[in-house]
Amino acid sequence: MEALQKKLLSAAAIGGVLVLAAVGVTKSGLHDIMGKGGEPSTDTEAAYDEAYQSAAADVVFWYEDESYTKFFEEAARAYFDKTGVKVAVQCQSVPDYIGAIYDETMQDGAFPDVYLISGDNLEEAYRYGLVSVNENDVSAARAAKNAVTASTYQGKLLGYPLSFHTCVFVYQNGYFETAPDSLQALIDYSDANEPPENVSYLLEWDVNDAFYDFPFISNSVTFEKTEAEKLNVIYNEELYQQDLAYFEKILESFSVDAQTVSEESIIENFLGGRTLSAMIDTSSLYRLEGYEYSLMQIPDLNDTLPADPCAITDMLVVNDFSEKGEEAADFAYFATVTMAGELHDLSGHYSVIPSAEPDWVEQVAFDAYESAVLVSDSVDAKDFWVSLEETISKYF
Repeated sequence: MEALQKKLLSAAAIGGVLVLAAVGVTKSGLHDIMGKGGEPSTDTEAAYDEAYQSAAADVVFWYEDESYTKFFEEAARAYFDKTGVKVAVQCQSVPDYIGAIYDETMQDGAFPDVYLISGDNLEEAYRYGLVSVNENDVSAARAAKNAVTASTYQGKLLGYPLSFHTCVFVYQNGYFETAPDSLQALIDYSDANEPPENVSYLLEWDVNDAFYDFPFISNSVTFEKTEAEKLNVIYNEELYQQDLAYFEKILESFSVDAQTVSEESIIENFLGGRTLSAMIDTSSLYRLEGYEYSLMQIPDLNDTLPADPCAITDMLVVNDFSEKGEEAADFAYFATVTMAGELHDLSGHYSVIPSAEPDWVEQVAFDAYESAVLVSDSVDAKDFWVSLEETISKYF
């Protein structure tokens, strides 16, 4: 903040040059200066844009996922307009993201004051000492219960929850008369009704990603954390074997191409009518806007085997080593709460804070997230996901 307050923001004014040397000038302040609440001139806006671009950064923010770029850039600009604090938004593409943050921090390099992580990395970041406590009450902002849980570690709220990922089920209106209440009902309906000529797949999902495979074994697995940094994965062996046996059986009906399938190809096939139903990420739903389709939570496997998706929460966290902790925390709250209503339009992701009047797609996505199984933040949880991918791959 002090660095910004020492800057002179120059802007062209009517009849000459108006020097804006006041401390912490914001865009709203510019409007007042330029004339009784009226809009500043084009020249003034251009000068203000130049001042924003040339201002030195007060806070550094890192993220990995490029799909958030437009949102974070808009959030940083809006935050500058409001506070005069410049946040440098930097997308980092590195093999070990958390490790890179730690290394830069320990070397007193260009480390981030605040950064974005997925909830399953919270324990790792905390163990590195890279997370400070979130002093804000995100529950008061109507954040989802799962979001609060995902952002909490050892009884302390750490993260500023932003958005979520979970699986939902989409299907073609022109083929199915009613929503299938199970995957078995889906198969039975298909056996009794001839699909259109161009259809290639009854159901698609990315079989190579454990995130999408989890619903097939979800009812037989329980995650139990009895102590810090120690996760126990408890299997109900009888149910687990039933799940795998049923999974093997239904593959004969679905014929998924494990060599070529991807979230991208699934969306393209669905939009082209080549796929009758699919399990996709809630963050892919924006791709279906303008297309007539139906949406529901993941159906059960059959009458006796339920299915639940898992969920991941993306969140901002403040680096505990930052000397700009107060400004970083304020930006984290601004981006996740104040800007929540802008998130979906700018990124395709749904906020953990629901809209005041959500449309039917957002409502189904939000309900699916709230009822999903949270992916554990334990470092050793990675072993479970690797094992699940290896198990599923044996069937293809």
